[in-house]
Amino acid sequence: MSPREQVLTTPPPPESLGDVDILLEGMEFGSIAFNAPAHINIDDSPQIQLILSLAETVEKLKKSITEEGEKIGATIRVSDRMEARLSGYMFQITAITPEIQAVSKIQQTEWKWEIHPKKEGRHKLHLTLTALLEIDGKTTPRAIRTFDKIIEVNVTETQKIGLFFKNNWQWLWAAILVPVAGWLWKRKKKQLTNTSS
Repeated sequence: MSPREQVLTTPPPPESLGDVDILLEGMEFGSIAFNAPAHINIDDSPQIQLILSLAETVEKLKKSITEEGEKIGATIRVSDRMEARLSGYMFQITAITPEIQAVSKIQQTEWKWEIHPKKEGRHKLHLTLTALLEIDGKTTPRAIRTFDKIIEVNVTETQKIGLFFKNNWQWLWAAILVPVAGWLWKRKKKQLTNTSS
């Protein structure tokens, strides 16, 4: 191995690391687990539950998840303040717990959201975990990990008919009800004419 190759493969000395690198290197590892339903009905409002722990294994956290769906786990770097955010264009998402939370070294930290699909089809849901780092006296976010899951939103035949009427009531009013009302009015007018003569 040449001296040049040795220089390239040697890790940089600690003094050459930036503030962010030092903070990231100093972060502990924690376990996370969350649920991800594969199929839901358009009228369903399932909850997504995320649990983080520095003291428990991924497998143990998976068993702690009480909500429906596939249980997914991972090991990630963890800061003392973490943000967990759930997003997805085709879902109405309501955070049940604060998205930014202080992380305990002993107790579990839990996040929860309620999701409601806007439309039938296959839609992506994104879970992003962010560490909040203190740099130069300012809190700065650093994305640690993002998970993407596809959820199939189903609609029954009865729901399809209901949605059609709900989304097209103005057209139906103009196309069906107005002509019927006109026909009834003409019929009544004809009856009045016949009785008066």
